[in-house]
Amino acid sequence: MVNTPTKMMAALLEAEWKPRPGYRTNDVEEKTHRTYFGGRVWYRPKVKIVEDYPVPKIGSKEVLVKVKACGICGSDLHMIETDKDGYMLYPGLTRLPVVIGHEFSGQVVEVGSEVK
Repeated sequence: MVNTPTKMMAALLEAEWKPRPGYRTNDVEEKTHRTYFGGRVWYRPKVKIVEDYPVPKIGSKEVLVKVKACGICGSDLHMIETDKDGYMLYPGLTRLPVVIGHEFSGQVVEVGSEVK
């Protein structure tokens, strides 16, 4: 393995948790800020580039990949786009903040103890 980095550059998506008028969140959504209805709760999404974002710690069944190239796809863009009221267009599962981009390639730099 190569040296594991301690910091990385990331495109971080943030938004305000502000349920739409008339949308009632449940207890789990309120506790975790994770919802299956992103467009109903996330207000004024924005992306910022963070140059010294901490590298995540991996679990025993995970690998850490040093990204060499990453694409931003359509669903990522819909999480940034808003309707006329300022709410995220993306209607699906979301929990923010999140580093966007999930079509990538790179080099494995760390392997969890249970990875075969």
